[in-house]
Amino acid sequence: MKLPLSWLRSLVDVDLPVAELADVMSLHGLEVEEVATPGAGTAGVRTARVLDWSAHPDADKLRVVEVTGDGGDGSIELVCGASNFDVGDVVAHAVPGASIPGMTMEKRKIRGVVSHGMLASARELQLGDDHDGILRLPRDTPLGAELTELLPLGEPVIEIAVQPDRGDHLSVLGVARDLAAILDTRWNPPEIPTAPTASTIPVDLRTDGCVRFATWSVDDVTVQPSPPWLAQRLAQCGVRSIDVVVDITNYVMLELGQPLHAFDLDRLRGPSLVVRGSQGGERLTTLDDQVRELVDGDLVIDDAERPVSLAGVMGGLDTEVTPATTRVLLEAAVWDPARIRRTSRRLGLESEASKRFERRVDPQGADRAVARAADLLARLSGGTATGSDVVAGGSTLAWAAPTPVTVDTARVGRLLSLDLDTAAQAALLVRSGCEVESVAHGHLEVTAPSWRGDLTRPADIAEEVARLHGYDAIPATLPAITQVGGLTPQQRLEREARSIALAAGFSESVSRPFVGGGAMVGVAPSNGRVVLSNPLAKDASAMRPSLLEGLLQAIRRNVGQGRPGTALVEFGRLFRPVDDPVGDVLDATIDGDWRWRSPDGAQLPVQPRAIGLAAQGLRVGPGWLDQDDRWTLDDVLGVLDEVVDRLAPPGDAAWRLQRVAVEREGLHPGRTAALHLFGHEVGLVGQLHPSEADDRDLPEPVVVGELLLEPLLLAVPEGGHPPIGSISLVRHPAMNIDVALLADDQLPYASLEAAVRRGAGELLDEMWFFDQYRSEQLGEGRRSVAIRLRLQDPERQLTDDDAEAVINAIAEQADAIGATLRR
Repeated sequence: MKLPLSWLRSLVDVDLPVAELADVMSLHGLEVEEVATPGAGTAGVRTARVLDWSAHPDADKLRVVEVTGDGGDGSIELVCGASNFDVGDVVAHAVPGASIPGMTMEKRKIRGVVSHGMLASARELQLGDDHDGILRLPRDTPLGAELTELLPLGEPVIEIAVQPDRGDHLSVLGVARDLAAILDTRWNPPEIPTAPTASTIPVDLRTDGCVRFATWSVDDVTVQPSPPWLAQRLAQCGVRSIDVVVDITNYVMLELGQPLHAFDLDRLRGPSLVVRGSQGGERLTTLDDQVRELVDGDLVIDDAERPVSLAGVMGGLDTEVTPATTRVLLEAAVWDPARIRRTSRRLGLESEASKRFERRVDPQGADRAVARAADLLARLSGGTATGSDVVAGGSTLAWAAPTPVTVDTARVGRLLSLDLDTAAQAALLVRSGCEVESVAHGHLEVTAPSWRGDLTRPADIAEEVARLHGYDAIPATLPAITQVGGLTPQQRLEREARSIALAAGFSESVSRPFVGGGAMVGVAPSNGRVVLSNPLAKDASAMRPSLLEGLLQAIRRNVGQGRPGTALVEFGRLFRPVDDPVGDVLDATIDGDWRWRSPDGAQLPVQPRAIGLAAQGLRVGPGWLDQDDRWTLDDVLGVLDEVVDRLAPPGDAAWRLQRVAVEREGLHPGRTAALHLFGHEVGLVGQLHPSEADDRDLPEPVVVGELLLEPLLLAVPEGGHPPIGSISLVRHPAMNIDVALLADDQLPYASLEAAVRRGAGELLDEMWFFDQYRSEQLGEGRRSVAIRLRLQDPERQLTDDDAEAVINAIAEQADAIGATLRR
């Protein structure tokens, strides 16, 4: 937002030098990006009247012009390439020796004719971007006057960065109000005329997307160029001058922050306007001569026959003001920011109006703005204000209604490390226009002014106190640290889980927490999503329900870069709705209240910590001995089993993962297992289905796994798990035996493993799955599972009789679950 200094000073009592003012603004939240001085260095440019002109004798596109001399007397001859002037016009004559930005004038011969200086354009004087012709001034302008005495050439223009929640800073008045609060001085709003008693035309509000709709009518308008002061004001703010009607609507928008639109009243069809939401399938040609396709929810303004304006974004071409216009209907409305933003983004059409409506305009500012514009239009175009109307919506929307905020001033002081009592904080807030009431000892009830839509929470009030007090006045002290160093037991266990995965050859990955609609879901799948209200992209419309999607995308990028194999692990949070099935899992596996809540006690989305794994391709690169060794499900299962073994309460066999064969969308039906804890699914491992791998352009096989860490981490006592005592070295050698169990495919591996453990008893030191075999001899739907056991007794040497006893015990346990030990 560009702020001419004289315009700003006309609205607020401030006399600081511009450099000091810029520093004050930046230190109080009005970030100054640049202070420019357009037209600085202009000297010796005076006003002159064109007395005569003729074509150049030796150039088709040049004119020989005769203008008045110094003080308006005599005449001077010069050569000019413009053609937008005639005899009697008053122009800007840069005489020999004069200076304009980047140029010094001198007398010189052009195609045989001596030119005494030049006639300057608006662009050459840095009064705007118009370079199609010379600058023309009103014909009653005094002749021979220095142009710097008539126009603010070289005046400082302060440009500030406008934050997304400070729409009030998109106006000179908004910044003036803020400066008045910062400097504890007075701001001076422009004078607003009394409204005419007659009406304009009826307006019917048929949508809750409009809070207020104000109109004024002005008759006997002459559409003509704007006076220099108005064109100059707009040029200083980077806005091109069009004509007096359009320029006034832009001027008031820049001054008050309220966009306006001007209709040619005679081109409107019918006796009324209708404000409604589009039903879709409609078309409107906007002022930029583009045909816009409207969709359901777009806000439009209709006359009796057709849409005439895309509300809050751009007006319609059919009712625009033209040089023939004599009757103007000025409109100022207050639109729903979300709906204007949605339409603007969909069409890729960001106008100065939509930029302000998206950030929320002052709900009480429309009446003042349209009255101000009508008054200026009547004075500058020779018209007469003939009518006015205001129509308010049936109910005030939440965003437009001021909501009192209760603030604990002691907490604000602690938050800011400031010794500001309740009275001092109240005084600062009153300066910003807030209504402040003391409701209890040390508590204030603060109601923000209508133009401050950003003050809705106690944190916002605390920030406002800090801003007005001055960021530079806040002491630079470190907050008190109640704990000196060290990690919590949960943090130590998370680090241990990370070490397990990294030691197994996985590389840590960090992916963005946003996914699209088709994201893969791992543990406890559901269709529930935590949807973003304002997503950054279509493929980032929701918080991730699983870590798998981000890992698979990372695997795909690595495959695309030609890597022969990739194994990734990620630690992070999942995000599911409050009523998601994963909440039932946490209820069953966690003692006590684990749910996430907002400060007011409302339940937040379920967001448990988890570990995700994904691997594809070769385990090792070129130069290693076993170059055909690939990542498998066993690698993923091995990591998850060890994570549970390290993080679970030591010595408690109930915390062992149980594997249950399942079928899941996107995963191979014969190579997928749910991981159960206490009978509930807390994890999942599987191989991507060939069709899913093909859709993702991934070479097979791709294995994935996911495990909820929340139950394990919340089971840690405050002091951490008790240390595991050391085990004496076993002096006697171990004995390895292999067993093969014949079982139906429906019998899960977890049941077979449990039977083997029961049979081996206390002699079992470790066991590994190492083979699975199928053949016609075994029968349809049956398999042989081979498991290797390491037996050891710390007190004695084991014998063949011990091995035989273990095998017999395993056979009995296998028979009990419907399996058979192959001998």
